[in-house]
Amino acid sequence: MAGASASCGAGRRGAAALNTWNGQAAMTINIFRFWKKIKAHETIHPADQEVFGRVGQRGHGLDLRCLPCPFGGPLKTAPVVLLFLSPGFDRSDLKDARTPQGRRRYVLQRAGLQPLQDEGPTSKWLLSRTKAFGIDYQTARRKIAVLNIGAYHSKNFADHALLAALPSSRVSLEWAQDVLFPQAMRKERAVVCLRASHFWGLAEGMSHGFLFVPSVTRAGHMKKSSREQQKMRQDIIRAVRTAITKL
Repeated sequence: MAGASASCGAGRRGAAALNTWNGQAAMTINIFRFWKKIKAHETIHPADQEVFGRVGQRGHGLDLRCLPCPFGGPLKTAPVVLLFLSPGFDRSDLKDARTPQGRRRYVLQRAGLQPLQDEGPTSKWLLSRTKAFGIDYQTARRKIAVLNIGAYHSKNFADHALLAALPSSRVSLEWAQDVLFPQAMRKERAVVCLRASHFWGLAEGMSHGFLFVPSVTRAGHMKKSSREQQKMRQDIIRAVRTAITKL
């Protein structure tokens, strides 16, 4: 496990660097309190306003017409958490930003207790990523949460430097490093990184307790072409099923 520990240590140092701005180190923050600070109709978190004010619409690919949130599902309590880079985009996201029902759903989502969506394009996308675990989606939506580094919807996001500059992204990273990853390493949750492992401060192929970083496709599916990939895939499936049934 020495390699895994070294990787996590490097990730913590990287997250610490990302979590330093205005010459001062940021304290570990509660991700749910942070997201309570945005109003229901706002499409940019107040902490991110300054950064977006500097960069404007310079081709970063983030759709600032949509409501932001970096996580979905019951993140406060879910025994399984899947890590990705940033939320995708669908036309329904624009509707959510304009309607009282959509805004209310995001307010509830940011509290970290709501199950994953059970209809629409988001549910179809999640179903395709969770079916490998061999559990029905109604169970999955109550027991699995998704955490992204970024909070803003995008169809073709490419500006990773901007992502690192946003305070909301640093909150996701810090909370993962200080809270989520230690829980997974103690087998209190199963955490599987399915996208952008290097941005999370994790090394592809590592596992430590119930923290897993499999080789994945760009779309976030676990690879299974090599013997090592097949073994990790089976280890992850067992850990996820154990977490869902026992944690």
